[in-house]
Amino acid sequence: MDWWLTDSEGIVAFWLLIFALCNVLRGVYCWFRDRDERREVERLLAFKPHPVRASFLLGGMTEAAETAICMLVADGAVKVSSTGELRPTHRGRKQPDHALRALAEALRATPSGTTTRLHEIPTEARFAAFRQHVEHRSPAIRLTASGKSQSLMLATSLLTTFGMGVHAGGALAPTAFFPGTHRMSWLYVCMAALLVQWAPACLWPSEKRRRWKALDTVCQDRTESARAALPDATRQAIARTGQAPQPTRHHTRGHTRGHNGDGGGAAIDVDSCSSSDSSCGGCGGCGGE
Repeated sequence: MDWWLTDSEGIVAFWLLIFALCNVLRGVYCWFRDRDERREVERLLAFKPHPVRASFLLGGMTEAAETAICMLVADGAVKVSSTGELRPTHRGRKQPDHALRALAEALRATPSGTTTRLHEIPTEARFAAFRQHVEHRSPAIRLTASGKSQSLMLATSLLTTFGMGVHAGGALAPTAFFPGTHRMSWLYVCMAALLVQWAPACLWPSEKRRRWKALDTVCQDRTESARAALPDATRQAIARTGQAPQPTRHHTRGHTRGHNGDGGGAAIDVDSCSSSDSSCGGCGGCGGE
């Protein structure tokens, strides 16, 4: 035991062992924590998720809506213009899937003469039933890593390195591996130990990293097979309406700069100036000269 607590090399080995044990304990905790999710993923891999829910697992509600629209268009229940505008038809069979049925009913309830775009489905209230069916029937699993494991292990590497330096100073131990050098050389030993710990700590999954690669592959195949029933031009027209249009910003000249270069003058409403109003002739922005 004295070797671990007083010998220079023993102090280094002691704190590296603590770091390794922290990694093992975190790994065991994550293994037990994710047991139910692993079983759910295995079930999905065995029975294959519905294309709409597979798209939801891949990219959220927008991807699910795009796949659902593609399936309804392929079935004839919805037609799409060259610009991606969606209109219901009176054709198509009754959808066996609850989410597709709710979406088709919401589209048929759209007032005549009104079109729908893809970006409206994940946000507008009239499609709430579709979104509820998709979310309710999708498995409750975390698809990305939380990032806590990597942050915890990186913090642990810093703490064990600091503990190593304090331990060596308290034990008055000579520099590990270089006993003939000045004891301040412990700083370099601690820096080397930090690098040794930092590398495996970075191997833990970072935030937003996808957790289930096999499930992602299956969901990608299901999504592509459902969308492949449409021509590429139709698919691209639908996809182009997935983003809401940005509002147009109108720029007006807000103020004029005085002769002394000061920009703090009062704002002038250009639209309120009239060329027939003689009181406006002095402002340089309204053309009343």
